[in-house]
Amino acid sequence: MLSSQSIASAQDSTTVLIEQAYLDTVPLLKEHSVRKATVLSALIPGAGQAYNKKYWKMPIVYGGMGACIYFIGWNTREYKFYRSGLIAELDGDPLTINDTGFSSGALSEGMEQHRTWLDISWMSLAGVYLLQILDANVDAHLFNFDVGEDLTINFHPSLIPSNRVNPGLTMTMKF
Repeated sequence: MLSSQSIASAQDSTTVLIEQAYLDTVPLLKEHSVRKATVLSALIPGAGQAYNKKYWKMPIVYGGMGACIYFIGWNTREYKFYRSGLIAELDGDPLTINDTGFSSGALSEGMEQHRTWLDISWMSLAGVYLLQILDANVDAHLFNFDVGEDLTINFHPSLIPSNRVNPGLTMTMKF
């Protein structure tokens, strides 16, 4: 005769076997760390995108940062060019000559314009840097998101009944 304790242990072992069999058949999702993607992207631009296996985004990150760095260098050179010409024009020393061909007003305007563009270039570099960190973070959150074939949006013409029949457009979403 079976005791209530042995019946309970038999049920528990059956439950464990069923759960184990279920876990063996269900593919386990690899844990993907959002923090790791964000920190990697903050330390090395583009590393978070690589961790998220979005390798195609890395050239975009480096292209954006490279363009910003190029314009920082170009605007710095131009700013120094106009500044040195303005200093030579206004210093009162006959030995320094303004060989740029620009007047002091044009030199001052050019210097201010390139200083503004230099500031914009630095802000753009910071923006690209922060945007790639944000992209890595969001992409890590959506890493295991299922984008199956059953996610569709269809548009088709329709008739909208009112006082008279009006043509319209219907959107159908399937998810």
